[in-house]
Amino acid sequence: MKAWPLLVLLAACGPIPRDPEGTLDRVRETRVVRVGVVEGPATWRPLLARVAAATGARPQFEPGALEPLLLKLEEGEVDLVAGGVFDEKTPWLKRVTLGPVIRREGKTAHHLVARNGENAWVMLIEREGRALGYAK
Repeated sequence: MKAWPLLVLLAACGPIPRDPEGTLDRVRETRVVRVGVVEGPATWRPLLARVAAATGARPQFEPGALEPLLLKLEEGEVDLVAGGVFDEKTPWLKRVTLGPVIRREGKTAHHLVARNGENAWVMLIEREGRALGYAK
């Protein structure tokens, strides 16, 4: 049995987890994390501070309403959305990645929200959330 086909497949896999759009690498390189902020309690600040420290980046804030900011997140125009409160059955669950639960209020919860598929970026946010005692 020849081993070269397996080696080619393994080489194609590359590092895992991956960010197809390069969010984590870009944040580290530019030292800026673009954050869309929804008006309301800033329960997300401790988690954002840890994410910024872990990447060496400073937050750049863009205020706005939740839905337009989530659309900007999907398009890669912001890296995170903060201040959104989501129901357990939000249709956005299929379109974005909700970070750890920062604060629960009945059937809704506060999250930092990241772009779907940016797995290394999402894992960093989840790791920093766990360090603060936040649950997924």
